[in-house]
Amino acid sequence: MAIDLNYRNKGNGDLFDTKALKYATDIGNGVKNTQIRKFYDYVLDYQNKSKALSNEAFKMEILPFIKMLNSKVAYASTRNSGGAKLVNDAFVSMMKDCILAVSEKEDLNNFKLFFEAVIGFHKGIEEHTKKDNKGNR
Repeated sequence: MAIDLNYRNKGNGDLFDTKALKYATDIGNGVKNTQIRKFYDYVLDYQNKSKALSNEAFKMEILPFIKMLNSKVAYASTRNSGGAKLVNDAFVSMMKDCILAVSEKEDLNNFKLFFEAVIGFHKGIEEHTKKDNKGNR
């Protein structure tokens, strides 16, 4: 599913709310918060490095590494921990969609903001699930 990371576009005002919640729900408990944070940290690092750059410099110096995140996500999707994959297909799909949507410096900033919203919703879903599981014992 393609994603428009420009929250200013008409009809995209819910990017950080409804759309982020949908991605977080799709990811569900198939990805630990530590893995999500690991990939968020990559995005945050690249966004911080790009702040002082022009858009043209961003395209030359940062964008190739943003695109390389696809390989890191693909690798994580093949690894297991405790019998479960480190990241699930929904997380891989979200990352691919977002990485594909980044072509300008501003897109990376919007990706970072969107990712923050997904993390917040995911944490809430994770905590809610923990409470439900404790109640079912």
